Amino acid sequence: MPLDKKTLKVSSSIIKIVGIFESVNVKKTISGFKSIGYTSDSLDDDTLGFYKNYWYQEFRDLLFLFKGDAAATYLSKNIDQKIEFIKSKDEKTNTSVKVQAGIKNLEVFLFPNGLHFFSIELYTPVLSLSEISELTNCARDFEKKVIIEGETIKWVNWIEKNCLNNIKISSSPTEAPVSVDEFSGSKFKLFTVVDLVNSDEIISHEVISELLFDIGTVSRINTAKGNEQQSPSIAYYDELMADKIDVFQNYAMLPLFDSFTTVGYNLLNGNEGQQKGKYNTFSNMYFRIYLYNLFLKYNLFRYNSKINADSVKTRDEFEGFLNTYNISHISYNFLPNLIYHGLRKSLQIDNELKQFQDRINRISQAIQEKQQKRSNLLLGIVSVLASISSVGPIINFIEKFRNNLLLNPFAFYLIIGIIAIAIALPILMYLFPEKKKQLTKKWKQRINSK
Repeated sequence: MPLDKKTLKVSSSIIKIVGIFESVNVKKTISGFKSIGYTSDSLDDDTLGFYKNYWYQEFRDLLFLFKGDAAATYLSKNIDQKIEFIKSKDEKTNTSVKVQAGIKNLEVFLFPNGLHFFSIELYTPVLSLSEISELTNCARDFEKKVIIEGETIKWVNWIEKNCLNNIKISSSPTEAPVSVDEFSGSKFKLFTVVDLVNSDEIISHEVISELLFDIGTVSRINTAKGNEQQSPSIAYYDELMADKIDVFQNYAMLPLFDSFTTVGYNLLNGNEGQQKGKYNTFSNMYFRIYLYNLFLKYNLFRYNSKINADSVKTRDEFEGFLNTYNISHISYNFLPNLIYHGLRKSLQIDNELKQFQDRINRISQAIQEKQQKRSNLLLGIVSVLASISSVGPIINFIEKFRNNLLLNPFAFYLIIGIIAIAIALPILMYLFPEKKKQLTKKWKQRINSK
């Protein structure tokens, strides 16, 4: 008889949802978060020494010490907020199925390029696999309704108001569009760690793998290798499990496109106050590896959405971004590097980087060809003008023409100047199309803002 995995007991868990938001004035955004209770960390000497010996300097400065112009600014806020997700509603009886939960901690990572990340750490009052599955299923959904302090509100709207200082991350068809909503989708990313009560005789590698599938894909417990309609085919299950990170006997990790899940036992015990404690190894260090990969992924989405608007500027920004953030290795230890590259593979970062760079190269080549054609045209015009031996006869002709029209010099040459500008403008717009796009865009924005 197959094991009913719902009977397995959970000793501890970490559940975080991750989302993105944008701002233009980063300093003002940081000040705004501090005004609603977010604070920055101060690291002691032991922690600084540990980081120094664990992370490569480039990654350490970007995401742990927050040093340098390219580094994120990190702020956090501890809260204890009880919430209820409305999982479903029976229209006949007008009763709701609710999922109890609580919010433990808020974090924001604000990057200099204006694309920022937040995480919300949740917990379940009852530690069980079923409760964790129900919570993650609800918490990742933007549109899910929640009841908080007697108020029923959309989950995403409550986050905007109470966690993001009223910064919008979603929009409706009747509202002004929110740019990050164009490439973030309608679901948050999930970072989940489940620490089972140790029972070697039943927690096998096979059981851990099946739980990784159930929790990582936000399916009901026992869906993997089950006989339900939603159970995966053998081929699909094997395809997802191919990315599993399986190093030690007591746990395994599964990086997927929308989630990063760890399941095992003896995972989270340790001093939570120490950065090197087991709890913080996952909640702090491994989580930030996941977050950094999301940062790379979402920036690729962002540059892809901007490339058509201003290809030259986007190309230059993208090259600078790669030089700063596309790091090959992050740690002196093997496991963080293994996790980092496993996440890059599951998020298809390297494939998308190659495709985008190919696109950039094609655009650059097309721009060069167009510029060459325009340069040739301009040289032709200059050659024609240069071939004229003297401008004297032209001036004499113009003056004779003016006298025949009986116009005074001011009025005549004003008309000539207007005609010259009318001829020059289309030529300049043809020679410099990118500048034309920028000016047109600014003009439309000015009109719309009035």
